[in-house]
Amino acid sequence: MGRIALTLTLTAILLLHGFVPLSAQTKVLERSAKKPPAWLNTAVDGNLVVSVEAASLGEAQQKALTSVTEQIIQSVASHVSVTQTNVFSEVNRNGDIDSRDAYDRLSKIRSANLPFLQGISLAKVTGVYWEKVRDKQTEREYYNYAILYPFPVAEQRRLQAAFEALDAEKVAQYKALERRITELDAVEEIKQVLAELEGLSAYFFDEVRISEVKALAERYRRLYDALSLTGTFTDGGSYRLQLLLNGNPIRTAATPRVTSNCASSLEIRPDDGAFLIAFRTDDCLPEEENTLTMRLSIEGRRLERKVSLNQAAGAAQAPTFSVVPEGRVMITTDSVADRTLYNLHIRLTLNNRGGLPFGLKAMELHVPGLTVPVLFDDINAVYKSKGIIQVRATAEGKFAAHALKPSDHPMVQGAVTVVNPQTGAVERIRLSLTYEKNW
Repeated sequence: MGRIALTLTLTAILLLHGFVPLSAQTKVLERSAKKPPAWLNTAVDGNLVVSVEAASLGEAQQKALTSVTEQIIQSVASHVSVTQTNVFSEVNRNGDIDSRDAYDRLSKIRSANLPFLQGISLAKVTGVYWEKVRDKQTEREYYNYAILYPFPVAEQRRLQAAFEALDAEKVAQYKALERRITELDAVEEIKQVLAELEGLSAYFFDEVRISEVKALAERYRRLYDALSLTGTFTDGGSYRLQLLLNGNPIRTAATPRVTSNCASSLEIRPDDGAFLIAFRTDDCLPEEENTLTMRLSIEGRRLERKVSLNQAAGAAQAPTFSVVPEGRVMITTDSVADRTLYNLHIRLTLNNRGGLPFGLKAMELHVPGLTVPVLFDDINAVYKSKGIIQVRATAEGKFAAHALKPSDHPMVQGAVTVVNPQTGAVERIRLSLTYEKNW
């Protein structure tokens, strides 16, 4: 946007034609005064004289106000340096005035949001004269309408200064937004800049600057397509998620949505422009594909990053103690006589998810149909392998059984007592499992 002078020829824009002298073909039907005022069809210092033709007085007033607006715009703009890279086609061509080109340019200026145009009003008019005329040949009736509008030189200079200051301010705003595209700190700034560019597009009245604003807005809109997600696992076993713009970190007020097919206790908190995602992997099995999925939605764009909890570098966390009873309890007896069971053989599955060695102290099983619980005390077995562990135990003796009643629980209830190797504490882990028996 270089600076050049916008110079329009006043006569190219003004649409004044004055009162048409009466001829034998026209007849005055009505007039606002007995004789025309002295200012009609003359140049009056410090004033604008406007004459229009219209079908009604109401339409004539609007036309006159429009013409006043155009005169003021031309008077102001013809002396103002406007910032742009190219000029429009010349208005004055070899001494001939191209009124259409000048009017098109004037219309663009008039449509711009110029504060000084808001004060133009018929209330300021100091003189009005009109005639209602009939064309004898066509019988068409219309009004010749003229007004005297005060526009002193001092006012003209004041508006010129205001216009030039406003134009320079808008250009400076555009330049600042042009530089800002590489200096964004937060993704929400893109939407803010687009709103500012929309306002500049409404102000600029020349095609060159309008096209430049539209091009810059398109560059900003394309930034949404340059967003991506990246991240790394931390030493503490969390995941640090970062939003990128063209490969560079950028902030956002949006909060990601995090899911996992196994991790639990998911927690998200801001971390210096990024997000720190904490989680627990107690329920993640090493033989399965364990993932963490993070999604972020920004102005209709959906970004996603999916990482593996199995093979991620730096994802190893300190082993956690986790022993979980699972599967089906298998219960068999050596023989049955008169609802008495002789010896019970138990096979119970424990999943050592944490992989830490642990000690099994005792088991308590409430089996449906048995009148007393099956107890195993002082087992004192140590298991070191990770994953599925089969615990086998035999309870010797006689056990009374009864026919199952509707009130009996359909599953084996109870608990296993283990020793936590990390704390040395004895922990009681409750269980509720399906079972299978042979009686």
